[in-house]
Order: sequence, then structure tokens, then C-alpha cells
Amino acid sequence: MVRPRKRQLAMIIAVLELVPEIKKRQAMLEVLRFVEERVNTKPECLDCGVFEEATGPQRVVYVEEWQSAKDLHAHIQSGLYSKILHAMELACEEPRISFHEVSQTRSMELITQLRSQQHQAVTGT
Repeated sequence: MVRPRKRQLAMIIAVLELVPEIKKRQAMLEVLRFVEERVNTKPECLDCGVFEEATGPQRVVYVEEWQSAKDLHAHIQSGLYSKILHAMELACEEPRISFHEVSQTRSMELITQLRSQQHQAVTGT
């Protein structure tokens, strides 16, 4: 008897881009780093990070990677997520937030495969 395979759930990547008011930048970073430390301890969280843009409008990017949409939804409904909402209130521009469902992740093998195909097409070998 052949068992049906379980459907692979898509990993979810949440990306929040913020431009803080100059005087509120440090407060925003402290809030996001506080959340980052706690989220990274959750087994459902694959990764979490706070990143600062070095040039331009000094954007702050906050990224979370979750095992599934269910895990992300539980996080959004948690009390901890209210701190992220607070950080969004410290922005001087409309925050940009996006959620990406990732069903496949490739690595260096994709580059190698495509570069070798290109080489074969150019050289005919």
C-alpha cells in the first residue's frame, strides 16, 4: 500500500521595512531587537533579524522566517507582536510589510547548474 505524501508546508518570510523618525530611531531599534531576541527562541521561528540601511533614508528592515503560516498567524496574534506594531508607529513614512510563502529554497547548486548550461550553450559542449 502506497501512503500519500504529506503536503510540504511553505515557509513564510515576513519583511517589515521602516523609516524611523530621526529622534525615534534608537527606540525603534530597541523594540525590534527586544522582539528579535524572544522570537529567535521559539522553535517555530527559523530565523529573525534586524538590519539597518547604511545609506539613503536609513531604513530599518525587520525579517522573520516561520516554519508555516500557522506559526506566523499565532505570532501575529500574540502579545509580543504588539511591540512590532509599536515600532511601526515610530516610522515617519508608511511602513512596508510583506509576507512571502516559500515552497522551495535553492542554493549554490542552482548557480552552478545555470552557469554550466550557459557555458554549454555558448561553447556547444
